[in-house]
Amino acid sequence: MPELNDKLSEEMDTLSAPFSSHIAIKAEGSDGFHFALHESVPMLSASLIKLPILLYACDQAVAKPELFAQKIELREGKIVGGSGVLQILSRREWSVRDLLALMINVSDNTATNLLIESFGTDAIQNWIQKQGYLGTTLGRKLMDETAEAAGRHNLISAGDACRMIQKVFKMDQSFSSDIKSWFLHQQFRGKLPALFDELPHSVTVYNKTGEMEKVDHDTAYFSCRSHNFSIAVLTNGIEDRQAALSVIQNIGKKIFDYLTEWES
Repeated sequence: MPELNDKLSEEMDTLSAPFSSHIAIKAEGSDGFHFALHESVPMLSASLIKLPILLYACDQAVAKPELFAQKIELREGKIVGGSGVLQILSRREWSVRDLLALMINVSDNTATNLLIESFGTDAIQNWIQKQGYLGTTLGRKLMDETAEAAGRHNLISAGDACRMIQKVFKMDQSFSSDIKSWFLHQQFRGKLPALFDELPHSVTVYNKTGEMEKVDHDTAYFSCRSHNFSIAVLTNGIEDRQAALSVIQNIGKKIFDYLTEWES
């Protein structure tokens, strides 16, 4: 229904307008809906850089089915802070599959760094470029303050993030259902799904957030019966964090309303 598409576009325009160049959005619906704002602008990625690492691993696993079972040792000096659980667990050997699950489901930074080290930064970055993700750069491991001070940053664009979440749901491999469940049971649900997540409804949201100082992102795949909707909302440099969270949450609620109206 064109009127629903127009209404949602106008709502996204209105919600994003106060933030000028501090917000970027890319959204696509299975009914042909399209909205883009600063979609090609690279921003500090925070934990959204974990998306291309996951997709790289999945791509490699197609040719090397044994990859997910490969074991990686966690040595004491490899533990970093920030989000995750490996820093408090005693186990010291993990499969690639489990590290990927922790990277997505609890945004584990230590797991992410182990994967980067195992796969190789250059190999992942070369793959990123070959896939046409021109607004994405893997410049360093997570929590690497020395590399950051030297000007090596992890970047992503809203357009790339939206394409990446779409690719997750286009995969049709033996491991695809497991991976989708990591997003479905994502532990960080306070952004796009926040305003309706605890209510009874027919909309399923698979998402991945990212946050750091003055940076808040979320990218998600919404599914409601016969419709699906992919979106990435990136914010950078907004002084009032509650304002950044509020705009992301309200965009998520508008998408929820849009999908439920479509199916009513």
